Amino acid sequence: RIFQRNGFFGRSERPPFPRQLPHLPHPSGDSLGLRCSVKAPKISRRLVLSPLLSCPAPLRRPPPGGTMHIKQVIISGFRSFRSQGEIEAFSPTTNCVVGRNGSGKSNLFDSIQFVLLAPKFVNLRQEERQALLHEGAGTAVMSAFVEVVFDNSDSRLAVEGQGDEVVLRRTVGLKKDEFFLNRKRVQRNEVMSLLESAGFSKSNPYFIVQQGKVNALCLMADSERLALLKEVAGTTVYDEKRKASLEQMSTNQSEMTKITEVISYINTRLDELEGEKEELAAYQGLDRSRRALEYTLHDRELRKAREKLDQVEYERAEAAESLSSLHEAARTTHDLIRAEERSLAQDAAALRRARKDAVVLEGEAGSAVAERTRLEMEVRELRERVRSDEAACTDARGEMKRVRAEIDRTRTELDGRAMPRYDAARRAAEDATLGRDRCVRDADALYAKQGRGRAYRTEVERDAALRAQIADLRSAAKKKEAEISSKEDLLASSRRSVVKEAEDLKHEERSLAQRSDNLARLATVSAGKQTERNALAEDRRVRWRDLEEIADKLHDSRDGLRRATQDLRKSMSRATGVGLENLARIVAEENVRGYYGPVVENLELIDDKYRTAVEVCAGDSFFHVIVDTDSTAAKLMTRLEKEKLGRVTFLPLNRLDTPQVQYPDSTDVVPVINRCIRFDSKVSRAMRHIFSRKLLAKDNDSAALWSDYAGMDAVTVHGDEVNRKGALTGGYHDQTKSRLGAFASVKSATRTVETLEASQRELQAKTNAVDQTISSLQSEIQEAERKQARLRTVMEQSNRDIAAKRVRIEKRAETENELEAALPTMRADAEGWKSQVLALDAEIGTKLSSTLSEAEREQLEGLLAQQKDLEKNLEKASAALAEVSVEKERLSAHLKDNLLRRQSELEESLNPVNRADAESAGAQMAERKFSLEQEEAELRVAETAADKLTRKLDEVKKIESQRYAATSKAKVELDRLNGVDMENRAKLEAATDTAESHLNKRSMWVSKREEYMGKIQELGSIPSSDLPAHVGKSIKELMKGLDGVNKKLKKYSHVNKKAYDQYVNFSEQREELLVRKQELDRGAEKVQELVDSLDRQKDEAINRTFNGVSMHFKDVWKELVPSGEGRLIMRTAIEDDEQPQTDGGVPDVNMYRGVQVEVKFSSGGENYLMSQLSGGQKALVAMGLIFAIQRCDPAPFYLFDELDQALDSSYRASVASLIQRQANIDPNNPTQFICSTFRPELVQVANRCFGISHQNKVSNIHVLSKTDALGFISNLMGQEEAVGEVSTAPSNLKSSAATEPSGRDARKNKRSRPTVPKE
Repeated sequence: RIFQRNGFFGRSERPPFPRQLPHLPHPSGDSLGLRCSVKAPKISRRLVLSPLLSCPAPLRRPPPGGTMHIKQVIISGFRSFRSQGEIEAFSPTTNCVVGRNGSGKSNLFDSIQFVLLAPKFVNLRQEERQALLHEGAGTAVMSAFVEVVFDNSDSRLAVEGQGDEVVLRRTVGLKKDEFFLNRKRVQRNEVMSLLESAGFSKSNPYFIVQQGKVNALCLMADSERLALLKEVAGTTVYDEKRKASLEQMSTNQSEMTKITEVISYINTRLDELEGEKEELAAYQGLDRSRRALEYTLHDRELRKAREKLDQVEYERAEAAESLSSLHEAARTTHDLIRAEERSLAQDAAALRRARKDAVVLEGEAGSAVAERTRLEMEVRELRERVRSDEAACTDARGEMKRVRAEIDRTRTELDGRAMPRYDAARRAAEDATLGRDRCVRDADALYAKQGRGRAYRTEVERDAALRAQIADLRSAAKKKEAEISSKEDLLASSRRSVVKEAEDLKHEERSLAQRSDNLARLATVSAGKQTERNALAEDRRVRWRDLEEIADKLHDSRDGLRRATQDLRKSMSRATGVGLENLARIVAEENVRGYYGPVVENLELIDDKYRTAVEVCAGDSFFHVIVDTDSTAAKLMTRLEKEKLGRVTFLPLNRLDTPQVQYPDSTDVVPVINRCIRFDSKVSRAMRHIFSRKLLAKDNDSAALWSDYAGMDAVTVHGDEVNRKGALTGGYHDQTKSRLGAFASVKSATRTVETLEASQRELQAKTNAVDQTISSLQSEIQEAERKQARLRTVMEQSNRDIAAKRVRIEKRAETENELEAALPTMRADAEGWKSQVLALDAEIGTKLSSTLSEAEREQLEGLLAQQKDLEKNLEKASAALAEVSVEKERLSAHLKDNLLRRQSELEESLNPVNRADAESAGAQMAERKFSLEQEEAELRVAETAADKLTRKLDEVKKIESQRYAATSKAKVELDRLNGVDMENRAKLEAATDTAESHLNKRSMWVSKREEYMGKIQELGSIPSSDLPAHVGKSIKELMKGLDGVNKKLKKYSHVNKKAYDQYVNFSEQREELLVRKQELDRGAEKVQELVDSLDRQKDEAINRTFNGVSMHFKDVWKELVPSGEGRLIMRTAIEDDEQPQTDGGVPDVNMYRGVQVEVKFSSGGENYLMSQLSGGQKALVAMGLIFAIQRCDPAPFYLFDELDQALDSSYRASVASLIQRQANIDPNNPTQFICSTFRPELVQVANRCFGISHQNKVSNIHVLSKTDALGFISNLMGQEEAVGEVSTAPSNLKSSAATEPSGRDARKNKRSRPTVPKE
């Protein structure tokens, strides 16, 4: 183990001193483990010689080298470092760390030792753990970790498949430690083994030199240096194994003494048993006969049992084969039943959907047929009524023609004959009436005049009365004239109103006609909208059915996706499945960028035949998640850990190591990554990380050959794998449990579900659009109906207004006629009153007389005669007027009440103006025509819908019948399979019973076989000469012979039947013990030889190590002090002045007493011992010794904490130059040094500098340029000089170098006998 550190033999060779002792074979071929069991009173001993140590000779040491080094150190909560993140990588050669005292430089080195399991950090008590935690301000730190990132380009750390970087983390808490290797938790023993294999030797801890170690070397005595040299040589292992071997030899010696005692006891017992042998011989003769007879009987029974057992085994094998066939048939039947059940479930679901669709379609078809029937009946009725309306319209047109002719004739008769006659008769009657009234009035005036002559006494009184009467008459005439004027104004106003109302009536009729047109247009638009709405409603019903069908398909597809997802989940751990599911949700919620999904989602097989090979190559890596950076992985991992959502392995592309791989140039193997899969270039690093070291081989032989040659894993198409470490994996691969197949099923089911969901969304969007269109059309139809209702209301009001205006016009016409008839009479009355006034006015002033004058009497008589004539004329004119009035009224009433009204009714029926007027026949006819058009359009839509629904219903019923037939067939097949399954179960039960029966029989015959074999074994060995005599005998004869022998044996019942056995047993044991004793003697000799060999090898190792360290010390001292010389001298117990002989023999190490150091600092100077040197010179010698030990047992890197503290500037420069040369001795394989210092020499040769600051009890590491580092050192040294703390060690060192050793030291040097190492 010690020399494996790239020291005396190569890393690939076996170490000379294994940790476990090998088993030492005996020359005879048996192992040296002795076991002796002696049957004797109170004696039972087991003597064991444990395996001993074999030690092959150490190999030659190759030159040091290697590219392994520390890249980064990440510290959190460790001592003064509270949280130190990633810093710039350390240089692979020379690194320098600067900082003030107490800033944390030593804590940095302790953190690295903490990870590398330095002895002081291996087993920690609680108070020591607490001391490692950061104790600065703020929240208390409960745990700390240190993470070291190694460059493992040379694969010095044996970690599988992790690229060129190895990350080792150690976490410390108050109770326990945890170790993580490449983010995976490992045990401490694994870390220790890994570090040991990489060359971190516990026996040589000088690859880390902390403060105080140089001083310890300076103060070492010669014996302590010898102990150190032995420790470096690994003699501790020799001593431990030699001690164990000697202890085992002592134990074996005591066991050999016990064996001697047992042999003595056996000899005594043999002497006692010798006297009982004579009686025993006779007894044994009879006993041999008995045993021969019993053997023959038992042998025959044994043969019979074996024959029966063979027969049972044969029958059992046949039954097992039959049972296996039955199990296979049962499994096949179960698979068929499951497949048939799935088919039946699908057919049943389809049948239910078909029946549901059929019910819906039957309802819709029934409704459509009922609607079509209703519409047909309504259309038929409307057509009949329209035809009747058209016939009525034709009749109305003819009647209208006749009515109009009759109107013309009646008007002609009325205007041409009746009205002139009526006017003439009326004028004649009026003239007669006026004349009669005038005569009556004149006669009354004469009578009044005659009466006034009698009534008044004087003329004055008469005149006064006349004047009063005149005034009254004038007043009455004025009132009458005013009334006449009022009547004339009223007549003129009525005529003007009639004209205006006639014009208004025409305007209203025109507006009514326009509203009627608008109403018809609205009705047409509403009908069109209703037709469009009905068509869209039918389309919506179709879409609803399509949506239901898609929903059913989507339900089935989601079930399939769920089953496929469950199958995929079964191929991974539960935590991984939960983590992947929640990870997809987290990425969607937080819109995480840089997430590429699991590996299985990012690759595609070039050919399906490579599926098994790719699955074997990838393994669980299929479900590793690819992300762009480790920060993305940390973010997602934190979320998963915080919410306890499973565990996932991430592959951050920025951290994956994908070295260039040189693939073999052969037709037998090809790279898996090139031949089997394709992927996006953005995830190529992850794919190369998984598949770059995988080869696809044509067969197992090629896989084994090229896997060993190329150092890669090789896999065949069938999935047989040859690991690059030599392991072979193969066998049957169940394709039903294929991960890629399960993922392909999930992917296909997902695509199906997404397609159906997209179709559902699209169809739902279209259906929603149709719903919106229908709602919009319904709103438009309702708006049109509201407008129609408003128009109908307005038209009804207009009709009422027109009718009212016509009534008013007619009433005004009647009023005008009445006024025209009353005005002549009123005018006549006024004229009469005026005439009376004139007559009375003429009477005033005349002579008062009670009689009339002759002229007046003649006038009166003439008036009375004229009145009589006028009355006769009036009677005639009144009779003629009455006759003409009757004719006129008859014609007028016929024209107005019959002809004109009928004409109006016919006009309204032929040219309706208001469809809402239910009492108008024309309006009803127009409404019926309009309704007929709408109903015919709706009938066409209903017929189309009914036919379409009928066809769909027929198709659905056809599908239903097909599904029903398929379901029935599946049920029949399922019943048949269940019957077969029941038969298989019955057969399996019968076969199981048969197997149990066979097993019982077998057990019985096995027990009999064992019984007879036991009986035969109890009989012991029987001479073969005793058996042939009983071969031909029957069982009866054998039983008879056995009975006779047993009777004879009763005579020897007192004989010690065990005497002979005891004698033989003791004899055999004695021989065996003698042989074992000889073996133990030979084993002891071998062990002694081995111990001697170990001693020789130990001496050789010590001498070899001393020679190597001495040689390297000489070289190192020459490099440190070019003009000086140094050597190591081995002091022995011989105190004379003779030098040892160099005859090629190995010196006796037991004579060594110490290692003396002798140096000189100039070519002509004297040699000095360690005790004669100053402190600085001792430090220089100690560093030379350290470098010599390091060169003898090189490590991957070295850590020096203030190595040059006690040196002056010249020696510091030499040490710095030495470190620089050793770091760059091989440019291809440099050696890493990490040093802390307060001096500029190491800074000047460093390739990278770091500074440690300390503020608020927290240390931090920063990258510094060399100029800044030198400036810091200069300021620090200036501050030291300012306070007078500059070390005087360099001047002392120079003065000591120029001084000769004292006489006492010289005499001490002469007393020791040095052993000069061979060069």
